[in-house]
Amino acid sequence: ISFVLCLASCFFSCKYSKQYQVINANNQFIISVPSWMKEEKTLAPGAPFQYSNRFRNIYAIGFASDKDTAKQDFNYYWNKNVVALKKSLNSPLVTDSMPVEISGLKGERAEIFGKLNGENIYFSEVMLEGKTKFYHISIWVRGEQRKLRFKEDINKIIASFREI
Repeated sequence: ISFVLCLASCFFSCKYSKQYQVINANNQFIISVPSWMKEEKTLAPGAPFQYSNRFRNIYAIGFASDKDTAKQDFNYYWNKNVVALKKSLNSPLVTDSMPVEISGLKGERAEIFGKLNGENIYFSEVMLEGKTKFYHISIWVRGEQRKLRFKEDINKIIASFREI
């Protein structure tokens, strides 16, 4: 009986919370992440939003670019980001690409699959056009099982985006 109690205790203590925390990304935007994701500093230099859970192999970054200094329109920056991501992957495939509207901002979302160092990587890429900025959110997982397992969390993170 003590073995079963110990095993049950271990199982329940390893369970992750379903709580979400609201993150203010350098007063540029707010976004929510599950409480089991923690802030990172090394995922993308200069990104005001960098969160991950390395044990679960899920990562999220976000950028904001001023429109004032932008030399091109939204489509130019969207295509530039998608092309750069595809170049970093072996055998990249855009499996879904669609217009989106999140918190009143219009943009694009794509699901991109490829291999990196022989491992399957799945990206959810979103770019939104705000009043004065372009916003880029990238969330990725390693392996198809994680893509399926964290699909709801990925969608919640993306849907929680708010321009400040």
